Amino acid sequence: MNQRTIARPVSLKGIGLHSGKESEVIMAPAEAGAGITINGIPAIISNVTSTDRATTIGGVALVEHLLSAAYGLGIDNLKVAVTGPELPIGDGSALPFAQALEQAGPVEQPAERLYYELKENITVKEGEALLAARPFDGFKVEFMVKFEGFGEQTLIFDPSRQSYLKEIAPARTFGRLSEAEALKRQGLALGASLGNALVLGKDGYVNEPRFPDEPVRHKLLDLIGDLALLGRPLCAALKAERSGHKLNTELVRRLLANDRT
Repeated sequence: MNQRTIARPVSLKGIGLHSGKESEVIMAPAEAGAGITINGIPAIISNVTSTDRATTIGGVALVEHLLSAAYGLGIDNLKVAVTGPELPIGDGSALPFAQALEQAGPVEQPAERLYYELKENITVKEGEALLAARPFDGFKVEFMVKFEGFGEQTLIFDPSRQSYLKEIAPARTFGRLSEAEALKRQGLALGASLGNALVLGKDGYVNEPRFPDEPVRHKLLDLIGDLALLGRPLCAALKAERSGHKLNTELVRRLLANDRT
């Protein structure tokens, strides 16, 4: 299978989830082998500067939704330019980015796509969180989360059988209503609203979920975005339990370290 980019530039505008400031992102075609760059910085694990509530590259936060959309749609090469401290949150999901990339027209390039083929089992843990990868001829993820008042949610996603665009991309970021004021006092979630986040209340969802298990779908969306930091598609079967950005990126580091041995 060959690498892909997009046929023409496409842009999105909106506020940032945490900063509450207006930002614009322009996604443009890139040559084969260029990978994805954000303001000229390669979107790879060595350039990640923070994983605190979002993945940050080169001073630009919340890159994971765009990276997830590109990875999910099989877009290998993009020039991304961002004005503002973080990417626009849109509706809180990867869907606006995925739709924009689809509208821009994915095009095949005259260069073969390179894959990372896992050769041995790798597991990373922190507290109750776990992320394990094993060799597999393809890519699939089993993700489990558990939240007080909502119980356990488990999802298995295999892009060879399910649609990323329909099953994963629309899942929105989420948070508890009880944490909202504390986050704002810390200068976070300043752009959050019922229009761009799923809110978890004491007795259920405050606003209408897009899926009954939307939180686990969004966690899987984030994992796919963080896996894009590997720089090439991963061939492996993953099992995730309560994993977040910190553990996701630790797995990518471990994969790259094993690849050099």
